[in-house]
Amino acid sequence: MLNELMTIPVAEWNKLKQRATKLALEKSNQQLVMQLMRKMGEASGLENVIDNMLRSIVDVIGGANLILYYKIDADIFYADVYGLKKHLQQLDDQRVSNAFTTGEASEYEHDFSDTQMLTPAFTHAYTWVYPLKVGSTMIGVFKMESLHVAMRDLHNQLPLFFNYAALVLKNEILGHTRLQHINNLLQQEIIIRKQTEQELLAAKDEAEAANRAKSIFLANMSHELRTPMNAVLGFSQLMQKDSELSPAQRETLNIINNSGKHLLKLINDVLDMAKIEAGRVIIENGNFDLGALILDTIDMMHERAEAKGLELFLDQSSSFPRFVNSDEAKLRQILLNLVGNAIKYTQKGRVVVYLRAEDLPDNQQCLLICEIEDTGIGIAEQDLPFIFDTFVQVGRESYQQGSGLGLRITKQYAELMGGQITVASELDKGSSFILKLPVTKVEQSEIINKLVLDGKQVLGLAEGQPVYRVLIVEDQLENRLLLKRLMEFVGFQVFEAVNGEQGVEQFKRWQPDFIWMDRRMPIMDGIAATQKIRALPNGDKVKIVALTASVFTEQQQEFLNAGVNDIVSKPYREAEIFALMTKHLGVQFIYDEPVIRKNVTEQLLNDERLKQLPEALLSELQQAAMSLDIEQSLVAIEQIKALDAQLADVLAERINQFDFEVVTKLLSDADI
Repeated sequence: MLNELMTIPVAEWNKLKQRATKLALEKSNQQLVMQLMRKMGEASGLENVIDNMLRSIVDVIGGANLILYYKIDADIFYADVYGLKKHLQQLDDQRVSNAFTTGEASEYEHDFSDTQMLTPAFTHAYTWVYPLKVGSTMIGVFKMESLHVAMRDLHNQLPLFFNYAALVLKNEILGHTRLQHINNLLQQEIIIRKQTEQELLAAKDEAEAANRAKSIFLANMSHELRTPMNAVLGFSQLMQKDSELSPAQRETLNIINNSGKHLLKLINDVLDMAKIEAGRVIIENGNFDLGALILDTIDMMHERAEAKGLELFLDQSSSFPRFVNSDEAKLRQILLNLVGNAIKYTQKGRVVVYLRAEDLPDNQQCLLICEIEDTGIGIAEQDLPFIFDTFVQVGRESYQQGSGLGLRITKQYAELMGGQITVASELDKGSSFILKLPVTKVEQSEIINKLVLDGKQVLGLAEGQPVYRVLIVEDQLENRLLLKRLMEFVGFQVFEAVNGEQGVEQFKRWQPDFIWMDRRMPIMDGIAATQKIRALPNGDKVKIVALTASVFTEQQQEFLNAGVNDIVSKPYREAEIFALMTKHLGVQFIYDEPVIRKNVTEQLLNDERLKQLPEALLSELQQAAMSLDIEQSLVAIEQIKALDAQLADVLAERINQFDFEVVTKLLSDADI
């Protein structure tokens, strides 16, 4: 065999040797390419893939620099093996530009003198420019500088490698494009949100400015509307004192007075709603006689019900508390609105007020449940969701009247006080409004006795009273004249001033005992005048009561901070004026009848309530009272307590105060 091999011609042997060398080189180059492809697959993410691709090629093939030019949409980007990356505005390399245009590779040979590489083993360098394509789509271009390998040496393996590189790069670019697209969308959303936030802030600022403007407007309107109403109501009440009025004149005055009160209620509704919307309503809790408030409300509504031929009933459970802590004024308004609404929308039948209470976990608290049921026109089912909306009046047009704010205000007040109002209704059958309100129960000893004049008119000063000097500081002639006539009618010495500056001078000159001080006046307002008077000698002794048409608490607080003793809101009632003078000066008045001051709890004493008690028990009490027998009277009252605790408390109070005459008269009037 060896002999046979030795007979092979030298030329053919050389060919075999060259072929073997070539095959070995091809195998080596193939392994080189496979190594490159393996290294390139070790990364993910566009930037990581590009960095890994460039490093892998340099590690395996070598070269002074390796640059990848790649396209994302219409933009061309640059990345080299040293980590430099940038967005190219234009291509300055002509060979690279040609590769992008033609899609064909190119190579040029040079020495190493233009590089920093010191490679004495190699005398020539090659720079490749090779396009990356997937099908006919151009992905990018590789530029490999100063290689020691000619492109022809890897000719068979290069397409496989660069096609693979193109696919990898395309997938990463697509992924990057989608991610970038999502990021762009997110950025746009962020921009839109920021713009929206800015617009909302601007709208908020604008709304707050508008709200401030509205508050200023309402404060002005409060003064401008309530001030003339004060004159209208005040003078009509003053004229009603005239005993020589004819029936027709008295009827006309009643119409003026009632119309003025109706207009004032509309004004108050609008202002109350404005205060609610502005968040300026303050809950003012205090101890009060709930039983008296209920009876007072029913009494006020009774005349309206009778005028329409309606029956108005009160059905009160024994669980209903007598004395509570809550916001008395707002609860009164809630009840007046609900009962008044029921009467307004009921043409025949009755209105019933059911009162009961449920204990809450806190023993001191209970839940008031007030149900106002009527046999009125009812509310259609589709209208029920809107019944508490602002300026909404549901039902037939012929029954619509008022501001359309009453129920809205009622609901808002109830919620501010921690309660709620619900409604059930059936068209043409009637409605039922239910108020649920948490209150705190208190003892009678915690209630401040509220003395009322029971409608008595002041005729003058009681004997032994000094002649008080009263200063009226008011710029409006009609309001100044009204107060002046009231003061002079009683017997006070009156001085006037048309603005705060004159008021200060009048105080210096006359040293009055009492000052009625308006708020809004030219030259100097009431607040500044009050402060100046308080700083003068004896200025700390004079009693000053502010006259204001403002319904806003903070504006009233400004007056109190300035040093006034009290505040009365316009339009004021005659009784308020004299009550404040009694409070601050201790003035005693005489009235058109013997003064019978009574506690509001005495409103419970009425014929209907007494007639519900057993006749024998009432007769026993009457005999004891006529005999002036306190002990026996209290024994009878103790029996009454089991049937009507509230009535028993009032009767016991009268007996303990030796008011036998009052009790006897009440029992006689009830035909006992």
